[in-house]
Amino acid sequence: MSSISVGALEEALFEAFPRSDAESWDQPGLAVGDRSQTVAGVAVNLDMSAAAVIAAADAGCNVLVTHHPPFIKGGPALYTPQADAAASGPGRLVFEAARRGVALIAMHTNADRSVAARELFAQMLGWECEGSFEQYMDPRREPQGSGFGAVFSLPSGSQLKDAAQRAQKAFGGCPRVWGDPARPVRRLAFLNGSWGDQEVYELCTAQGIDCAMVGETRYHFCADAQPHLAVIDLGHDVSELPLQRVLCAAVHKAGVPHDRIVELECSSRNWWTPQQLGR
Repeated sequence: MSSISVGALEEALFEAFPRSDAESWDQPGLAVGDRSQTVAGVAVNLDMSAAAVIAAADAGCNVLVTHHPPFIKGGPALYTPQADAAASGPGRLVFEAARRGVALIAMHTNADRSVAARELFAQMLGWECEGSFEQYMDPRREPQGSGFGAVFSLPSGSQLKDAAQRAQKAFGGCPRVWGDPARPVRRLAFLNGSWGDQEVYELCTAQGIDCAMVGETRYHFCADAQPHLAVIDLGHDVSELPLQRVLCAAVHKAGVPHDRIVELECSSRNWWTPQQLGR
């Protein structure tokens, strides 16, 4: 058993992923739990859900660390499952966490901006990383410091189809690709999570970026970007599931032994496609 407390774990995670790097609307950190409680085990998942809380408790973990927080704005309504046994959402998961004694900690947009996240994505894709994408959004940020996203230089002769195939091999899933498969791609912006602002399109074109690889975006963003910017849409969850590894590494560095860290798979089963049924 780890001798670290829930509060100390939260503090260590904020050292790895500074609170100051989070968006102003975000709510990272401890949402439910007793900071003085000793950590018996930590479950790590992409999403906070009632299923993840139950899986954490069943695995003997009294802390659940996730990327996505239980709620972004405001607090949820708490209720007993007997009031609505089929209910889900933030209220249900917070109730289950309190009932089962599972502390909830999220490292969200502050983890997105971490150098560790960018290094992992670069390792997965195998391309040369120029630095964060956010350096173009906020010139005060150093290219190799913390910041959202990444800009990659691709090998000479690379085409959009090559980038899409590399993305599928690295992340799995079935990316949606916008643009001519034979389009040359020399520089690519990687943006995990949800994007679709006109500012992203304008920054990419202004900086000579040929392709934006995003976790999630809007149809009209992809359509309007053609033919100036190719888009590879991975899926929000697909683009961020690897962050579980970043969180696991930070939890271990905080002092939790490897054998007391459980990486859950609840987020990888949120949806399916008819094609998968025929496999």
